[in-house]
Amino acid sequence: MGKHLDRGWNRKGRIAVFILKAAGGAFLALALLSAGAEWYIASASGGRVFEHSADVPVRAPALVLGCSPTFMGGPNGYFYNRMDTAAELWRAGKATVFVVSGDNSSHAYNEPEWMKQALVERGVPEDRIVCDFAGLRTLDSVVRMKEVFGVSTMIVVSQEFHNERALAIAAHEEMDAWAVSAPDVPNRSARIRSWFRERAARVWMMLDLWLWGREPRFLGEPVTVPEVKGEK
Repeated sequence: MGKHLDRGWNRKGRIAVFILKAAGGAFLALALLSAGAEWYIASASGGRVFEHSADVPVRAPALVLGCSPTFMGGPNGYFYNRMDTAAELWRAGKATVFVVSGDNSSHAYNEPEWMKQALVERGVPEDRIVCDFAGLRTLDSVVRMKEVFGVSTMIVVSQEFHNERALAIAAHEEMDAWAVSAPDVPNRSARIRSWFRERAARVWMMLDLWLWGREPRFLGEPVTVPEVKGEK
């Protein structure tokens, strides 16, 4: 009886050691992947993210990355700060056409239309705004700018942490991209949630780009935006 118990405990011990080693290996791999993502994003976006629209060194189409104007029943500061910053690009003469890219996965949820309306309210002419209804993820929005809208040089508008990741994707796609950062939100808990979510998004981005080679969910026929008309 004792020998059987010893063999049982030894087997359980080996299984426990294996699980601990596997968990440790997975944690190490995740840590290395996260460090690699941070390095790659910093390298790709270094010197290309600006706080003020007037400082952006190019005049190009702007990609405005989407989110909802409301969050948990109240106004979403991320949305309104992005719209204010995009309108500043227009007034500074840095962008003369805007692609508002976001999620329109249902009739009741339409980020591009909400962004377009907000920009019109801020003085951007309606005929200078193009809606991208298939910007389901940042990767989709960036790659579609090149593959669908024919844009190879652009200015990205979002918060700084989001801009950096978008520029990294653009660099992978061999696009010449710059960014102007909208202000962050004052809510500390919202900033903390965004920080953790962004860390996960950066790891996922590396897997998308370098392991899976993932493409946008939808591409479709080319669309010519006013700023690049006649270039093809």
